[in-house]
Amino acid sequence: MALAQVTDLPLPMAKLDTSVALTLFPQASTGIDCMPALRGHRNGAGFAHSLRRTNVSVDDFSIQIELEDDAAELTVVLQIETHDSGVLSVTTELCNTGESEFTVDHLASATLPLPPDHSQCLTLHGRWGLEFQTHRSDIGPVALRLENNRGRTSHECYPGFVTGVQGFSEQFGAVQLAQLAWSGSHCTTIEQLSDGRRYMQTGIAVDPGELTLAAGQSITTPSVYVIRSHGINRASQAMHSYARRQLLPPWTRTPRPVHANSWEALYFDHDLGKLYQLIDAAKAIGAERFILDDGWFKARRSDNAGLGDWTVDRAVYPDGLAPLVSYVRKADMQFGLWFEPEMVNPDSDLYRNHPDWVLHLAPYETPLARNQLVLNLALEEVFDYLLEHISALVAEHHIDYIKWDYNRDVVMGGDGKSSQLLKQVPACYQLMATLNERFPELEIESCSSGGARADWGILQHTGRVWTSDSIDAIDRAQIQRGYSLFTPPEIMGAHVGHAVAHLTGREINIHTRAIIALQGQFGYEVDARHLSQSEILTLNYYVKLYKRHREWICESTSWRLDSPVRHLVCSGLVSEDKQQSLWFAVAESSLSTTAPGVLYPCGLNVNMQYTVTLASENFDQLAHFSKHIPQWLSHPVTLSGHLLMSVGLTLPILPAQCAILLEITAV
Repeated sequence: MALAQVTDLPLPMAKLDTSVALTLFPQASTGIDCMPALRGHRNGAGFAHSLRRTNVSVDDFSIQIELEDDAAELTVVLQIETHDSGVLSVTTELCNTGESEFTVDHLASATLPLPPDHSQCLTLHGRWGLEFQTHRSDIGPVALRLENNRGRTSHECYPGFVTGVQGFSEQFGAVQLAQLAWSGSHCTTIEQLSDGRRYMQTGIAVDPGELTLAAGQSITTPSVYVIRSHGINRASQAMHSYARRQLLPPWTRTPRPVHANSWEALYFDHDLGKLYQLIDAAKAIGAERFILDDGWFKARRSDNAGLGDWTVDRAVYPDGLAPLVSYVRKADMQFGLWFEPEMVNPDSDLYRNHPDWVLHLAPYETPLARNQLVLNLALEEVFDYLLEHISALVAEHHIDYIKWDYNRDVVMGGDGKSSQLLKQVPACYQLMATLNERFPELEIESCSSGGARADWGILQHTGRVWTSDSIDAIDRAQIQRGYSLFTPPEIMGAHVGHAVAHLTGREINIHTRAIIALQGQFGYEVDARHLSQSEILTLNYYVKLYKRHREWICESTSWRLDSPVRHLVCSGLVSEDKQQSLWFAVAESSLSTTAPGVLYPCGLNVNMQYTVTLASENFDQLAHFSKHIPQWLSHPVTLSGHLLMSVGLTLPILPAQCAILLEITAV
């Protein structure tokens, strides 16, 4: 009774005569002036609903709340599940109990009231080649609406965000981190009501008329994952723990192999002689898995033709892929192959034979993107065609890994009349799941023009993400940092690119490129055929460093460090037993201060003794820019975890685009 009294809301003038609670399922019929959790109708009638709680079931790990509206002939079940990581998952099930069709215009996966002091939010935006950029906003009287209607997760609007107290940071301040596990269109609202209460709501986005429930039919929304903590780091760590234990395939917790991908070395210039040279060169720098990227299938000499015809181009590979695969195996490497299953070029046999298999809206012409259209994966014949052709190649060549690409947004994604976007995502999940069942050892990576399909929905069927098509190490430092808000480091494909980055034209030294690649699953895009002997030695040093640490990295604790110096990005990975850790510092551009200051490691054992070593091989470069450098860089020191975390390590002068790597190991 006393608790009810101290939380009783005042009633302002010019509003309703009774107070309205901000609930987990807000409804327009109550008069609450937030976004309703449900909008729908029966052929234009019954546009409002009054679902009342009829039952609550609670056990050790879940809460189930049942709502019902007999007049509207609807029931709703809110399911909240807990995990020992502290992460909650929330889903909503809507059932049409009536005899007529019910059209759903909007259905939220979750609506969560925010703590009164959560006045800011952090969101992820971006573009092709520069994904997962953070943006901070105040939560005020103008609703923040994050909407993505591109048919995929998108570069521009990741379905995850952080809310928190004013000035929250990686280390400090109460925060809530939430994300929607969905690989299609989505929408999020974060808003302050006129009475000061704040909430967040997120869920799928649907096209007009796309989602209808027949009599007795129900739909369950994708899950929203939520964690509250102190500082963003702790929230991210809980998400990483949940992903590892509940979400990701088990093979992600095994030592991750070093990739070598053919794309930036060859593009479409496939030639067996060049490929053999590339395989030999990749082997010489420690690669363990060779991936044949786009360009291996029929008529694929550019991006103008061939997509959809998943048969080997005999003009380039007269004996099929078998000789190439055999060469890879003899080099003691695994073999991976690139696919873009959901796409088709108009210039392909598949499209010429089945033009009705693509998403479209008659009578309009669908605009091309990368010279391609999107297949309607919800059609059984399309699904079966793709499953058959991919399975045949995987079985014939014992393919270890698929790089699964998706290189365009969806425009007018219909079957000629009605939108089909909502059906595409589960069809993709099902295709991946079926392949995983048929080939339990097969690993799938999600790529979508880089990081445009990297959410927790797709990760339930894949275990590696290509976070960006940009391999510019300076851009990658922020891209990987942003993505690590939600996802553990071992699933991020992070490769060493060319000295001059292909997407940005920026020239970056080999040490910085390798150090940034060590933040994820290490690999190569660089054309290893043209490396100097010095570069080969340098990359062999870093790949051996990766192989020495990778076993514990797949269970590591990630730390993003707050830096008072603009353009200085610092982070670390600490082993589960706190015996080993790696720490990264990179100057993205010229710093505003002559020295970058102090790096404060986190997550060490205060009672352990640790040896600190400069692990990167760029001491001479660091010494060149300073009359004197901190002594620990040239002479490893041993200190307690307590001193390291409280006193820190003074960093050397870092010129623009220079990175260093520190190794802190228990004695």
